[in-house]
Amino acid sequence: MADRRANVRAVVRLQVEERELFRVPLYVTANLSVGGMFLITKTPLPPQTQLRLRFRLPKDRTFIQTVAKVLWARDDSTAPGLAPGMGVQFLECSPEDRERIRAFIEAWALAADAAGPAQGDEEP
Repeated sequence: MADRRANVRAVVRLQVEERELFRVPLYVTANLSVGGMFLITKTPLPPQTQLRLRFRLPKDRTFIQTVAKVLWARDDSTAPGLAPGMGVQFLECSPEDRERIRAFIEAWALAADAAGPAQGDEEP
């Protein structure tokens, strides 16, 4: 099956805060791209829900703040064996923050390439 994703994703765990309606849940990411991220949660929000998110990239002290929209969600019942959560798309993200995310993902991809295939990923 072909990957339909438009952006390269970094497999990274980040703590993400949501600041809307005085709720401040803490999510953890499974992956991050310039266009959005997957947030792991047992209680995903419905598609089209907008969120105000903030997070920091590894080794970066400055928060990235964005408005995002839930594009899709899955729970334990819809995808047994996969992490429950929601895919969100960044709607509002400053050019500077997008560049920080892009640079982080590029560095992550270079490091992953230099490390070689993960165990079990070797070709026969």
